[in-house]
Amino acid sequence: MRLVISVLIMLLLPGLFGALAGTEDGSFCPTCPDWTNLDGWYRQKEAYSQSQLPPALRQTAEERTLEVKSVEKSYEVREIMADAEDLTGSVLIDSRSPEEYAGGHIPGARNIWWRSVRSGESINASALVEALRGNGVNATDRIVVYGEESDASYLFWSLEYIGHRNISLLDGGVDAWLKTGKVLVRNSPSMPKSDYSGNINEDLLVKPEDLEDVIDGAQIIDTRESFADFGRSRIRGAIQIPVSTVIANGTVRDAASLESIFSGRGLDRGRLQIVYGDLPDASIMYYCLRLMGYRAALLDGDWKKAGAVVGNIR
Repeated sequence: MRLVISVLIMLLLPGLFGALAGTEDGSFCPTCPDWTNLDGWYRQKEAYSQSQLPPALRQTAEERTLEVKSVEKSYEVREIMADAEDLTGSVLIDSRSPEEYAGGHIPGARNIWWRSVRSGESINASALVEALRGNGVNATDRIVVYGEESDASYLFWSLEYIGHRNISLLDGGVDAWLKTGKVLVRNSPSMPKSDYSGNINEDLLVKPEDLEDVIDGAQIIDTRESFADFGRSRIRGAIQIPVSTVIANGTVRDAASLESIFSGRGLDRGRLQIVYGDLPDASIMYYCLRLMGYRAALLDGDWKKAGAVVGNIR
């Protein structure tokens, strides 16, 4: 029996993945993104769109590039992305491990390791508030978080969860800083303790035990990379959008690409998007959704304990 099932899977998979990028007769499908080669699919889509125009209206590649640059779509919530050239007046928080921080960090940055604000399988808001106090951070400060893309995104979400109102993420982290021609340092700033206090925003966190109460009104996004893992076990009704589709070369994709990905998967700004998967990676999707103006929340905890809402593809 197992042998028969294995043979069927081998026969069906090529057709399944081929359908994502084309039609049954093998022709290009402009509305079927190839999630395994998104950049290549975008190029094919552009070429296809041009081929459908009358000859007089077709553009050269150079003309298309100039046009894209002139009308480039901007992020809906641009203020949550920081520019390495303009960090003056910001409180910098390095989300990497103490060892990585000690090996070299942006001058003036304070270290709050993303793992240090978690207890067990979920966030420890009290630990984060205490870390902010110990680092002399005030509620009115503009915070810029940086580190690895996933680490920084998780700390970004954590800060929003405890109610901090002015937070940005330095896309590209340390590399973005170094590309400006500036250097890293090893000395740590010593700051007087603050009286920071949080104001929890419960809407940004979904716990596994609460998922059943909100699942019907939300869109659930599974951020894991493996389609096989998604097939074996996932939250009921989940849409798979792997984290790798929203980042490229260690940075967040441009706004037009993100919008194409999200709209192509049927995401609706009028509904809540609940993000889950492997942490901290899943928090990258949360950040990208926030950039594009979606109302996102993170499932922080062991989602496989959500009971009846977890199942297999049928």
